[in-house]
Amino acid sequence: MNIKKVRNYLMIAVVVFQIVLLTWESLNGGVATHNFLAQKDMPGLSNWWGLAILPILVWLTAYNIEYRSEQIKDEQSRLAFYKVAARSFVGMLLISLAQSTIFSLGYSSIAASLLLVIALIALFLPLYRIEAVVGYVLGGAYFTGPMIPFVGVILFVTVSVTAHFAIKPLVMRFKNTQALNE
Repeated sequence: MNIKKVRNYLMIAVVVFQIVLLTWESLNGGVATHNFLAQKDMPGLSNWWGLAILPILVWLTAYNIEYRSEQIKDEQSRLAFYKVAARSFVGMLLISLAQSTIFSLGYSSIAASLLLVIALIALFLPLYRIEAVVGYVLGGAYFTGPMIPFVGVILFVTVSVTAHFAIKPLVMRFKNTQALNE
């Protein structure tokens, strides 16, 4: 698998879709700006930021996946790694698309509940990995702009990092200590 070719195609697709979205917004009332805490007196972030943020995220993701795959010597293990990374990306992309669609249809409480479900899933799956993050951000970017999905990312990445790098090692250490004592 040529990760650079995939990266380039994905970056082109992201830029084209973002330009189409911004053009459509410009022609239909102006490019959306999202204010912090949805308060008009708070600073706002424009959807124009998507032209910078989304390609950078795609590039960082491809670079990270390429780096991690180079650490794997066995070709079969490397292919398995690519499959897991692709599933993580596509899974979070689909979840984010579903959540954004639900939110856009006016069911914000259901969308918020889905975010809590994602946070629960993050306890068990490594959703802190960049391929999951970029999948979630890309899925939400075309409905709510690229900035709003970052709020969700902060929640589930924090939960996932805490679970996998703080809680899991403590549980494993306790479990190993129990096994040694028996």
